[in-house]
Amino acid sequence: MSIFIINCSNLKAGGGLQVADSICRQLFKYKSHRFVVVLSKFLNKTAESIQKYENVEVCNYDIPNSFNSIVLGRDKYLDELVKSKNVTAVLTVFGPSRWKPSVPHLSGFALPQLVIPESPYFKRMDRMEKIKWRLWCKIRKWSLKRSADYFWTENEYITQRLSDLIKTKELTTVTNYYNQVFDEPEKWIKSIKLPQFDGITCLSVSTNSTHKNFPITIEVIKKLFLNHPNFKVRFVFTFDVDEMPVPRELASNFVFVGKVDVREVPYLYEQADIMFMPSLLECFTATYPEAMKMGVPIVTTDLEFARGLCGEAACYYSAVDASAAADAIYKVSTNKEYAQQLIDNGKKQLITYDNYEQRASKLINMVEVISKKYERDKCE
Repeated sequence: MSIFIINCSNLKAGGGLQVADSICRQLFKYKSHRFVVVLSKFLNKTAESIQKYENVEVCNYDIPNSFNSIVLGRDKYLDELVKSKNVTAVLTVFGPSRWKPSVPHLSGFALPQLVIPESPYFKRMDRMEKIKWRLWCKIRKWSLKRSADYFWTENEYITQRLSDLIKTKELTTVTNYYNQVFDEPEKWIKSIKLPQFDGITCLSVSTNSTHKNFPITIEVIKKLFLNHPNFKVRFVFTFDVDEMPVPRELASNFVFVGKVDVREVPYLYEQADIMFMPSLLECFTATYPEAMKMGVPIVTTDLEFARGLCGEAACYYSAVDASAAADAIYKVSTNKEYAQQLIDNGKKQLITYDNYEQRASKLINMVEVISKKYERDKCE
C-alpha cells in the first residue's frame, strides 16, 4: 500500500481552500492508498469531515515562514512525516509550498501574476509598485522551481504559459470545478437571507484580492444611475465592508455578507440574478462553474483566461471600463432571452471541465505514477 502526503499546510485563503476541501473529500474512494493529509488551521472544517476516513490520517500544521523553509526548502515537521510514515510521494494542492520533499513532489500552480504580465492589472501600477511586483515574481518563480519537479494547472492556457516559464518541468492540466456540495442540496445552509430588494442582484463570491478589481463596482453603479435612472441594481460581496468602503449615498446598493462557508454559497446564488466577476488575473475561478451549475448568467472581463474558461457562457466587457461593465449588466438584466442563452451555454460549458471526481482521480493517478517511478529508480 502506497502512502502519500496531501500537503495543504501553506493554504490560507481564497479558492485554494475550496479546491483542497474538494480533493480531500474524495480520498476515501482510493482505499489502495493511505493518505497523510496536512491541513492548515484554515481547513478545520475539512479536517472534521475527513478524519473518519479509514485510509486518511489528518495532521494539523501551518508551515512557518522561516529561514529553513524559505531559503533551504526544509521543514522539520514535514521532513519527519515523510520519514516516519514511509511516504513515497507528495501532492501540494497549490504552491509554492516553501518545502522541497525528499520524495517526488507534484504541485498545483495558481499564480497568474507570473504568467500573464500583459494583464491590465499591472498597467495600473505606479513605478514603485511595479518594482515591488517584479521582485515578488522573481522570488515566487525561484521558490516554485525549487520546490517541485511536477506541476499541474487548472487552465490549458495557463499550462502553456507556465511551460515557457519553467521549461524543464513536467506539466499537465486538471481543471477546477464547483465543490461537490453544489450537488448535495440536503447539505446547503440557507442562513444568509439577503435584504428585500426590488431590482437586480449581482453576486461576487470571492475574497477582496486587489486583482479582482471589485472597486470598479462603485463606478459601475454611478454609470448605471446616470444612463438608466430607473434601473435598480446592487452588488453582494462575500467579504466585509471595511475591506472596500463605499460612498454613503451608495450604501444601499452594496451588501457585504462577510466570509461564508461553502455550504452557504448555493443559497446566495439562488438569490442572485447575475454573477459578476471583474477579475484582471486568474488561473481559474470556481465562481464560473458555480454560476453555471446554479443557472445564473455571468458578466466578466474580456480577457483571454476568462474567455478560455467561459466560452459562450458569459457576457464580456472591456476589463477596466466601468461604462462597458454597466452596459453588460444592463444588457443581461433587460434581455431575458440573451440571459437564458448564457445560462444554457453554461450548462454545456460545464461538460468541458474536469468535475470534482475526475479532478481527484487524475491527481491521485499522477501521484501514483511519480511514486512508482521513484520506487523503480531506488531499486536500480
